[in-house]
Amino acid sequence: MKLIKFASITKKIALAAFGLFLLLFLPVHMGINLCLLREDGGEWYRNASHFMGTNYIVKVFEIVLLASVLLHIIIAIILSIENLLARPIRYKVKTKTKTPFMSRYMIWTGGIIACFLIIHFINFYFVKFDLVEGKYSAEMEQVDKVFQEKAVKLQQGELNEKEQATLMAQYQAISQIPVEKMDKSKKNLVNLSKEEVSLYYGEGFEDYEPDFYTMSKDLFANKTYSIIYLFAFLILGFHLYHAINSLAQTLGLNHKKYTPIIDIVSLAYAVLMPLGFAIIPLWMIFIK
Repeated sequence: MKLIKFASITKKIALAAFGLFLLLFLPVHMGINLCLLREDGGEWYRNASHFMGTNYIVKVFEIVLLASVLLHIIIAIILSIENLLARPIRYKVKTKTKTPFMSRYMIWTGGIIACFLIIHFINFYFVKFDLVEGKYSAEMEQVDKVFQEKAVKLQQGELNEKEQATLMAQYQAISQIPVEKMDKSKKNLVNLSKEEVSLYYGEGFEDYEPDFYTMSKDLFANKTYSIIYLFAFLILGFHLYHAINSLAQTLGLNHKKYTPIIDIVSLAYAVLMPLGFAIIPLWMIFIK
């Protein structure tokens, strides 16, 4: 019984299409991550993160991207299971095969990458939905705005004793904001916990966002995480090399004229992408 009633070639084309979309996204993600290397206090990286987190077109793209990741994984698993079911009894004598070495291990390299993505989502993406607590940032201007609104209410006698005490505690905290809690431009408070957001901005304040710059720096400062990160991108390099060649074959681009070019492109991409991502933890550990 087939797991999903689609022809194998249909599933392979779908797998290739979703994979192609992910291949196009990787350079964008790498470019944003490389902003971490700038000595600007995180200004470029935070601006890029803010744009990616607030632009509606990007938000739609984000949903499509997540769907592509999930479907790519699901289809790959289905194809692997179907291949196993097609030959339930393994040969007693190992036969020589022309199947490329990495082709036989794509499901395993893909599985390692999937595990890393889960860690990555927990550390970053889930923070956006308050599923995991992280570090946060918000505009300094909002501090003054919220405080002034409450100060007006105080003058008009609209605050009870508890609210007055909270306002005084907020004023005390604002007057003693540490320098490290401000970005280089001094326009934003950064590296805030949820408690600090409430302390500086008041209860119920929601105009804050994850401080991905601080979270990234803290994670890359952790050598264990950085080693896992480097290993995952090393595996990704192997996965990409075979994936691009396989994608070309699935889409019927194999030709004695084009195949050597595709092979060079796949090798270059499989080296440059992981290398671009690997520069960041290596820089954080050995240079910064």
